[in-house]
Amino acid sequence: MQFIGGTWQPGKGGNFKSIDPMSGGVIWEGNFATTAQITRALKSASTAHEDWSARSLESRLEIIRHFYDLLETNKEALAQLITLETGKIFSDSASEVSATIAKLNNSLSAYNERTGTKVIDGKGFSSHLSHASQGVLSVIGPFNFPLHLPNGHITPALLAGNTVIYKPSESTPLVAEYTMVLWDEAGLPPGVINLIHGNKNAVKMLCKNPLNQGILFTGSHKAGKSIMKTMSDFPEKILALELGGNNPIVAWSTRKINSTVEIIFESAFISSGQRCTCARRLILPKTKVGLQILIGLKKKIKTLSFAKSQNLMYGSLISPKATDNFLKVQEMLLSHGAKSIVKSKKLKIHFNLVTPALLDVTNLKKPYDDENFGPMLQVQFVDSFEEAIKAANATKYGLAASLISDHRELFDLFQQKVRAGVINFNATTTGASGALPFGGIGASGNLRPAGFYAADYCAWPKASIIKEL
Repeated sequence: MQFIGGTWQPGKGGNFKSIDPMSGGVIWEGNFATTAQITRALKSASTAHEDWSARSLESRLEIIRHFYDLLETNKEALAQLITLETGKIFSDSASEVSATIAKLNNSLSAYNERTGTKVIDGKGFSSHLSHASQGVLSVIGPFNFPLHLPNGHITPALLAGNTVIYKPSESTPLVAEYTMVLWDEAGLPPGVINLIHGNKNAVKMLCKNPLNQGILFTGSHKAGKSIMKTMSDFPEKILALELGGNNPIVAWSTRKINSTVEIIFESAFISSGQRCTCARRLILPKTKVGLQILIGLKKKIKTLSFAKSQNLMYGSLISPKATDNFLKVQEMLLSHGAKSIVKSKKLKIHFNLVTPALLDVTNLKKPYDDENFGPMLQVQFVDSFEEAIKAANATKYGLAASLISDHRELFDLFQQKVRAGVINFNATTTGASGALPFGGIGASGNLRPAGFYAADYCAWPKASIIKEL
């Protein structure tokens, strides 16, 4: 169902289904929005913008707070729905809901700090800074965090006075619709958020429509690049892209083998590797300690049980296509000289469940630099810390990186030299603070489109000089 102008209506475009990634069963079926419905949604959002943007922050915030209260009340139901539609285990889904609930205070702080007002008094004049909403902004959501990541754009957009077209991932329509039910129950005026279902053609329509003032997107580099090509004809519009990474984790000069193994394992395999910040590459010293870390990782992977759903540490991949692509990359790497330490395989007991892969790519004939979205960790051995930093930077991406070490001074050098937007020490690559900006460089997107700096994309500054006659 689409939610346009405050009313629910069935889509009249192509049919699509939401599939339970663990069982393969159909859990939702509906239709995409047509061009006419998308146009109607944009007109509704444009009309609603005049009133919504003219309201005081307190008026907008009252409704937004009510929505967050409803998130808290419905957090278990939301976590169960995320688990059903994404294949995550329940604790992972519950963590996503908690992160979503924590978003409001950070977004409000960002609104005040990044897009507030300022007055500077001079001799005979004063300089004033204020901010205005962009207008209608389109939020394109991903499947891996179907509640948290879209909300990371929707809340800052609404705080700043924008109205929203929300197009969720085709894999997670149920989570999006449940979220929209809560926004409606919170008392959001008609047209302030309009939910439409669609594929890449719908995104192109949104890019090109003159009523749409911007695209806020989280997803793959390939999809983001396609959006950027379309948006290149509209330089006047906002484009925020968070596009993932090929993230390195380096373990160097540490004797805490067990702790190191735990951090690496969590970095690589949480959510079955379906996080943009997951570690894809492990860089180790050619030493006894490096070998011990690798042996520890292998042992931990081998202890995993997949016999029953309640024993799963992490869930399944999102779709058969994702599963096939993941396994094809493994075979490609092996054919180019990678050595299998632990080979991933698809388990028959669940629809898209694959076991973790651990590959030694030290002598890989052809460099591989892409984001393989799944539980695979590529290991590279090097001789020196300088080589480790060079290997960490050997990627077109630049989202996340982490160093595990007993020596803080090594992190100071690592943090200075490594090209990434999120750089952690003795912590997973997936750890990120909502009170800080989030994003990367290079193929990871355009600067900091998420986290604390998301507010920057939702308002534009007005500078004024005021004199007395």
